[in-house]
Amino acid sequence: MSSDAPDLRFLQANERTLLAWLRTGVTLMAFGFVIARLSAWLQFEHPERDDDGWGSMLGIAVVGLGTACHVIAAIRFVRARRALVAGEAIAPGSTGPVAVAALVAALGIGAVVYLAMGTR
Repeated sequence: MSSDAPDLRFLQANERTLLAWLRTGVTLMAFGFVIARLSAWLQFEHPERDDDGWGSMLGIAVVGLGTACHVIAAIRFVRARRALVAGEAIAPGSTGPVAVAALVAALGIGAVVYLAMGTR
């Protein structure tokens, strides 16, 4: 192996990071699906509880966030891989992870509000 070749440990670490992002995205998508289906079931079981579709919209938003995780993961993976193969320094931005964290927090607050509205 020549000295110009990228260190395989870094390439594999980049792949593990991609897989972690993908697991997070799939988990959010599954959770969003459960939220949407549970909301529909609750509406069916308790028609007196009028939520105007907020539960379903919350579920769809969580599925969308999971999908966004996959897009962010792919972009970050490709950029880091290109830099590693070219022997350049990697300067990953924090915009993607911070945006995902902020949106998860916002959706969590939305879920708390939605649940609190249902108990009145």
